[in-house]
Amino acid sequence: MDFGAWYLELRTWLIHHPDAILLGVFLIALVEAMAVVGVIIPAVPLLFVLCVLAAHADIPLLPLFVVGIAGAMLGDGISYALGRGFKHRIHEAWPFSRFPQWLARSEDFVERHGGKGIIFGRFIGPLRAFVPMAAGIFRMKPLYFLWMNFLSALVWAPFHLLPGYSLGAAAAHAWLPGRSQLLFVAGILIAVAVLAWLLPWLQARRQRQASLSPLPNTGLFHTRAGLPEDQRAALRMAGFGLAGFVLLTLFLPWLRAPDAQLTAALFSLRQGSLDLLFVTFSLLGDRSGLLAFAAILAGWLALRHEWRTVALLGMVTLVGLVLPELLKALLAQPRPQWVTLPPTSMAYPSGHAFNAVMAWGLAMVLLGRYGNEAVNAIARPLLLGLMLFTIASRPYLGVHWISDVVAGGLLGLACLGLLRWSWHRLPPPALSLPELASLLAVALLVSLAVAVLPALEGSLIDYQPRQAAILLPGQGMP
Repeated sequence: MDFGAWYLELRTWLIHHPDAILLGVFLIALVEAMAVVGVIIPAVPLLFVLCVLAAHADIPLLPLFVVGIAGAMLGDGISYALGRGFKHRIHEAWPFSRFPQWLARSEDFVERHGGKGIIFGRFIGPLRAFVPMAAGIFRMKPLYFLWMNFLSALVWAPFHLLPGYSLGAAAAHAWLPGRSQLLFVAGILIAVAVLAWLLPWLQARRQRQASLSPLPNTGLFHTRAGLPEDQRAALRMAGFGLAGFVLLTLFLPWLRAPDAQLTAALFSLRQGSLDLLFVTFSLLGDRSGLLAFAAILAGWLALRHEWRTVALLGMVTLVGLVLPELLKALLAQPRPQWVTLPPTSMAYPSGHAFNAVMAWGLAMVLLGRYGNEAVNAIARPLLLGLMLFTIASRPYLGVHWISDVVAGGLLGLACLGLLRWSWHRLPPPALSLPELASLLAVALLVSLAVAVLPALEGSLIDYQPRQAAILLPGQGMP
């Protein structure tokens, strides 16, 4: 069967049957919130696609929100009823008898956060389907649970329904990006969603393996938090990034032709209303943007006498400034000359991609050390979004080949793995989580105000394609 033809037929049918779209949103929201089943289904991309179709079918936003909230509440309600009915006997039933940590973490989460855990838990991948069941096991009062359930669904709905609906609505207007451009942005957003789900899943998997065959917390895998499995994972990440960079560099001469074709296809997506977005992310990854961000962090940490963290930040900044430029000069790979004023340095590896992985990855490492899943569930997709949009901005703007950003990302991953491994061997900084989260937010805003906004107008001119015809999607390269 031709999958493309089948999809187009299904898409057309759904657009002409808006009730089926609303039913689909209700069912997916319901199933995502149910214990066990909600962990298995890819609810986020399915909801995204349905919300795009809802906009194409001219379904108002209010009914979409109503069915989404109703489905999410009913799914949580079913999980709560199961927990309240079976109580702790549910631990003896499969799959909880096989995977006891699924409920153990959720029960601990509810004990620590109470009713707020119902709201926070909906945004934490591995926990979202089990927290309501844990609330039922602990016999949380039904009316109190119902109120928390409603609030959590009310907060959940905009984050899961608005992105796809907005994208679908935008596609209906000719003056906004076309279908190809929107698919490109949607692809980045889906990659962010997948990574935001995958990272905590891998963490939970490591914890399961640790319970079966724990590593000794000594030597190479020593960590202050007593989690040697995470140290091993950090070293594996460093090894994967370094091996990937070396292999890509060795095979680069044979990859030049497809690399140029892919980059040209991506550059052909250039469109005025998207240029502003990607130029902003590109400037955020420039030296000036990262230096402004690092200066705010280092200044506050110095005032708090957190010299180890200041030294760590200084090392990251120094490596980010020196290593990519050194490798560019050594490997001497020319960059595309497709814009009005391309950068004068060599191309390989991309310093923007390297620094995006290092800077926003370091922010995730700093926040992750506090172990607060509620905060990390919000910060993780935001930081991954900053990372991936910055990386994608360079080939989109036509100032790097795709191989450049892949190599920069892999090298950044290698350095980030070593950085995480070394920092977790030291005592954590004496900062509260709200203080650190606020500091990162302020540093980002200052970086935008000081380094991005003043340079935005000039950069839009510098990054203009040399031929205006290239702005047409699918036009190709001259």
